[in-house]
Amino acid sequence: MKNLIYKLLNVILLTLLSGSAVGQESLKDIFIQLKGDSVADAQKLTLTKKAEKILLDSIKKTKAFAPSFKHPEIGRVLSDDNKVCIYSWAFQLSDKSYFYSSIVQTKLRKGSRVEALTIKKMPFLPQPTERIQRHNWYGALYYKIAHVKYRRDSYYILLGWAGYSAITHYKLIDVLRVDKSGRPSFGKQVLKKKGRQTWSRHVFEYNAEGKIVLNYDDAAKMIVFDHLVPESMMFTDIRSYYGPDFTYDTYNLHEGKWFYNDNVDVRNKE
Repeated sequence: MKNLIYKLLNVILLTLLSGSAVGQESLKDIFIQLKGDSVADAQKLTLTKKAEKILLDSIKKTKAFAPSFKHPEIGRVLSDDNKVCIYSWAFQLSDKSYFYSSIVQTKLRKGSRVEALTIKKMPFLPQPTERIQRHNWYGALYYKIAHVKYRRDSYYILLGWAGYSAITHYKLIDVLRVDKSGRPSFGKQVLKKKGRQTWSRHVFEYNAEGKIVLNYDDAAKMIVFDHLVPESMMFTDIRSYYGPDFTYDTYNLHEGKWFYNDNVDVRNKE
């Protein structure tokens, strides 16, 4: 009887492992196809939805919070309070812009909530003061998430990148809010610009061939970024001509808000 039970357990285990391997192989194949120049945009959008479903199912089935996946195409960032994990990936379309997929896992008192962010039509450039819901996401790759708590207020600072078009890319500082049910939304007016302006996010659009700095200093509670200027004053407000002038600006945290400072000496602080 014991031998029969052991055999049955082995069969079940092998079946589970085989199913997992098939899922992983399918995911690998999908990302190979997403890189292909000959694959039509419509087909890529279908493929990324398949990848999204595989990941959603895998995360939901895994008992541990914020599981890692051995796929270099999938970015994974975990908040410093270990309560929010964001997975994101991107692929290029025929017009040289990018499309994005993302899954957010939030820890609850019992278990977790796992949700895919949805781009309704195409990725867009988010505005500084708008509140953005998970079902109308703008699209980006996130590389930093940091928890901020002041008194009863709690939110997360996000840093991300997006290949907006063939001529401009952008990085952004955004604010992630999570409600009691674990549902994410984007935008909260905590970025204090000079004067009386308060933004929900800060978008840095620049020439696609350039690179800019946007870093988070955990120890100093400071966000450091390049000051962007046009190549010439005649190109003012034409973002494809913008790039760094090798000075730095910052946002510094004080009582739950982030205060803007320009032309800051950040040597040894990046």
